[in-house]
Amino acid sequence: MSLPYNIITNKKLKNLTISVDPHKGVIVKNPNYVISKVQTIVAQKAEWIFSKMAQVQKRLSIPNLLEEGKILYLGEIIALQANQKAEAFYREQTQKIIPKIVEEQSFLMGVTPASISYRKAKKRWGSCSYKNQLSFNITLAQLPLECITYIVIHELSHIKHKHHKKAFWDCVREFMPDYKQREKQIKEFLPTL
Repeated sequence: MSLPYNIITNKKLKNLTISVDPHKGVIVKNPNYVISKVQTIVAQKAEWIFSKMAQVQKRLSIPNLLEEGKILYLGEIIALQANQKAEAFYREQTQKIIPKIVEEQSFLMGVTPASISYRKAKKRWGSCSYKNQLSFNITLAQLPLECITYIVIHELSHIKHKHHKKAFWDCVREFMPDYKQREKQIKEFLPTL
């Protein structure tokens, strides 16, 4: 089986890295090794790459479901009504779900976001700015409720900790002890429309 991949050379890198992107395919970031060395490393990692590619293809993808007239809602596959547009459906449902979870979790965590907004994003489920403004992907409503709650807790934790160091993860764990399980679950879904 052939293994197509794109090489990005960056002399500032210390090590060669390989990643599998659902949109861009296999990306090899090369710290200026000769091509033969890159090819050898990729060949050695082929089994891992193919398993990662299989995982990415298995992800529940909204565009694939839409072709069948279906949509994901709270982790379940449902039929999309004939007159419904996916983007409008997700925006409406996400804007119904998020404020309540943010309100509940903000109270429990003792934090207050400056604002909440919604946007279309290809890779991110949510973000928290330095001014404590929360932004959520409009497709969040496709995820199971416990995963949406995890994303809200994750972003609210950034109000206290503007990094991903131990103190941040301790805060996330305090309010969702099984957060690692949620992270694994979320990997089955794609944020993009």
